[in-house]
Amino acid sequence: MITAYFSDKYARRSIFIIFWLAISIVGYTILIAVKHLIINYLAVILAAGGLSPCIATCIAFLSGNISPHTKRATALAFMISVGNIGGVISGQLYRTQDAPRFILGHAVNLGFCAFGVINAVILLFGLRAENRRRDRLYGPTRSSVVLVSGESTSCETDVQNLDICGVGSEEDRRRWGYENMSEQEIRELGDQHAAWRYIL
Repeated sequence: MITAYFSDKYARRSIFIIFWLAISIVGYTILIAVKHLIINYLAVILAAGGLSPCIATCIAFLSGNISPHTKRATALAFMISVGNIGGVISGQLYRTQDAPRFILGHAVNLGFCAFGVINAVILLFGLRAENRRRDRLYGPTRSSVVLVSGESTSCETDVQNLDICGVGSEEDRRRWGYENMSEQEIRELGDQHAAWRYIL
């Protein structure tokens, strides 16, 4: 709940993903390196405890950075489908002959956590660079047209909903190069809209 609250409050996802994956990496490293039973219990808590908030934050990260709704729904369905493949793979990695330490399974999970950290760092810097590029090209967004992502109901408060706020004034349309587009076409631009800013 703390991760959900603060990642929403500050509109930052990647830093929480990196933090929780680092916790899991510590847990898996201990599981691989140490044979002491009590320490291994602590390591399991770290490994699993790091992954649980990370999974939810990854779903929110993807959901908040893709628009319009059909594109978002497709991306989420794909992400969850790929995530569920883990259940098939884990049966092949945590084999009976590897008991009781299951080094192979822990090592593969450790590798995936490290890969996740690398990807989160790349996304953090890549999306930040794209937000800055859009600021340079189109100017910083104003409160009446800011599109960060998410689902707000009012353009005047936290102005997050592309479907409601994406049209902008005539001046905005000229600045964005959208003067010959209909309101529907502008709204359908989704995350390609000039005023869209990615959640980091």
